[in-house]
Amino acid sequence: MTIVEASAVAPLARHLAGPLDDDAAPVLVLSHGITDSAACWIEAVDRWSAFGYRIVALDARGHGDSPRWDQPDLANQRTTGERLAADLVDVLEDLRAHGLRGEGPLRAPLAVVGHSMGGVTSLDVAAHRPDLVDAAVAEDPAFVTPIWRRLLAINAYRQVREMRQIAADPQARFELEMRNNPTWSPRETRASVEAACGVDLGFIAQGCVSPPTPWEEVIDSLAVPTLIVTGTERVVLRGDNLTNITRRANPTIETAVIEGAPHCVRRTFPNRFHAITDPWLARRLEANTRRQLHPTSHQAA
Repeated sequence: MTIVEASAVAPLARHLAGPLDDDAAPVLVLSHGITDSAACWIEAVDRWSAFGYRIVALDARGHGDSPRWDQPDLANQRTTGERLAADLVDVLEDLRAHGLRGEGPLRAPLAVVGHSMGGVTSLDVAAHRPDLVDAAVAEDPAFVTPIWRRLLAINAYRQVREMRQIAADPQARFELEMRNNPTWSPRETRASVEAACGVDLGFIAQGCVSPPTPWEEVIDSLAVPTLIVTGTERVVLRGDNLTNITRRANPTIETAVIEGAPHCVRRTFPNRFHAITDPWLARRLEANTRRQLHPTSHQAA
């Protein structure tokens, strides 16, 4: 993974929630999928905040309140994907050094949680910078092959056109999404439509959904506890895509499949998603909290 110089670009927008005055509370760094924004996590943010997590929900570059893309980073899919990873590294390095609000180095455990583009970016960074991450959760991460990357680039104009159509009549898109996805939260659906209206079309035109690291390298390199959650309907990790991951038998990776769930697993079946992820996060982050509070006794044990 090539790390782009942090000083060359403006940082991502961060949206904070949870018990921010509790320095011991674990931290979840949320990264959304392409054309979404931090606001699209609102239901999960409310839930995890109530459970005592501090939340840092990010707007990816070109999305939400974050800066638009600089042209040098849009030179090709590789430079664009490298910036996705570098942006997350910059955020995590700053959080570790300065805390959520400049209160000093972060001592509490931290997990990255991402969906689709945000999921694969979170895994890429966790694999390459395990010093920054204690655990990782990815919801149907957008792992793609070289052939798939080329197809995404060729067909990117279709998504650009779709974004323009949404921006022309966002209410019609909202109503369509609610008809097609009756279990989706209206708050998150509206946030998703609003995010699509303002997304950086220069980025969308690249057809880039992930850092350039081959998926095999990411899966083999992951050394922090990792949970990958996917579904069975129109998902990225369908069929052999998921089997190829599990066959590599990385002992740090656990997978869970929610039958009938599409690419937006959490939005479609929130209770089933949280029934898997919430206990998993609690176990992993509470274990890290105990190790940090009692390092000597842990080493002796």
